[in-house]
Amino acid sequence: MKKYLITLAAIIPLMVSPSLAAEQQAGTISINGTGMVEMTPDLAIISAGVHSRSKTTKQALADNNSKMAALFSTLEEAGIDKKDMQTSNFNIHPEMRYPRKGENKPPMIVGYNVNNQLTVKIRDLAKIGTVLTALVEAGANNMSGLRFDVSNKKSKLEEARKAALADAKAKANLYATELGVKIKRLKSLSESGGYNAPRPMMMKAARMEMAMDAPVPVAEGSLSLSINVNTTWELDN
Repeated sequence: MKKYLITLAAIIPLMVSPSLAAEQQAGTISINGTGMVEMTPDLAIISAGVHSRSKTTKQALADNNSKMAALFSTLEEAGIDKKDMQTSNFNIHPEMRYPRKGENKPPMIVGYNVNNQLTVKIRDLAKIGTVLTALVEAGANNMSGLRFDVSNKKSKLEEARKAALADAKAKANLYATELGVKIKRLKSLSESGGYNAPRPMMMKAARMEMAMDAPVPVAEGSLSLSINVNTTWELDN
């Protein structure tokens, strides 16, 4: 009889312990935080190039090379560093003429097109209008995607991260106070987000027969950078 009682006494604590552990487990609260900062652009990026068409690839390429050389010279004269010029696209393709409905003829090559596109960074925003005008006058007939950026976003990113975490912490403390508990510590954190740039200005520039009277008017506006954090906080009951 004594042996039976001793065995039962040893089993009872094992049955109760998991329940006690569950009651003592701390609660958590998950909160999102957002931090946003405004930035003034100090960099403009433009895609400029030349489209040439001729009956032969040799003629089309010669025309394109000549005009692209003029574009490079124009950019150098405007003070654009070579490291801020990068060829982004080059292609040669035939121009086809297809038979009309009912015609029993094969497709014919009637000419060739050459495209050479350049991505240019303009670091002096006061020169944007002048550079755009000079490019058109030099022969650029395919321009698109003018956009603005910030050359060094590190400090602004740090500012946005601090604001996002402070926002999440303030919300967590608010909810904890209303629930009658306290925030003990941060258990997990993840980040997402980036900066919101103005939509690129799409431009199509045809070569003008006469010089422009004034530089192209451009407004750089502002950029916003936002960081979102997902946090989980342990509550102190």
